Amino acid sequence: MRRWLLVLLLAAGCGQADKPYTPRQAAAPPAASEEAGSTPTPTVETVRLGPELSVGIDWPADADLALLKGFTDLYLDSWRAVQTGDDGYLDRVEGAAAAEAHAWVRGFRGAKVRGQARLYALNVRAVVGDGAEVGACVDESGLRLLSRTGRELARQPAWTRGPYLQAVVLRRDDDGGWRVKDFRHDLKGCA
Repeated sequence: MRRWLLVLLLAAGCGQADKPYTPRQAAAPPAASEEAGSTPTPTVETVRLGPELSVGIDWPADADLALLKGFTDLYLDSWRAVQTGDDGYLDRVEGAAAAEAHAWVRGFRGAKVRGQARLYALNVRAVVGDGAEVGACVDESGLRLLSRTGRELARQPAWTRGPYLQAVVLRRDDDGGWRVKDFRHDLKGCA
């Protein structure tokens, strides 16, 4: 028994030699955006468009806000136009997108909308030169279409039933702002 114990002790001592100690390199200081308290985090904003209509926006962390706002500002201004008749949203669109946006707003003539819509999974899908594509999931299931008298319609439109993917193609203006030149929709891609 002592012999086996001696063999085990000798075998343990005959292993590989320990590597020499080398001090670890100091970590690089955190970038300004990673410093304590300033790490970008996703935020949720609720924008009121009237006493009975609002839009919740789930802003992602580390995003190009100017591009995302090219999408969200048009979305908000379009619902404002439905509520108030203000046509300021037309300053954010051009070409075929202007005609499509105008037809969409005009389609609500005489009706009212209440509730809350939600924009989430906002992302910049591509940027090429002075053009970009921005996408988002749009959930309008919390909205209700009302008649002129303010009564909720018994049968709500299909767009209130579930989220859908919407993308816009943007073009940078001479003043550096972004204008929507095309819309893309897909019923798939947003759960």
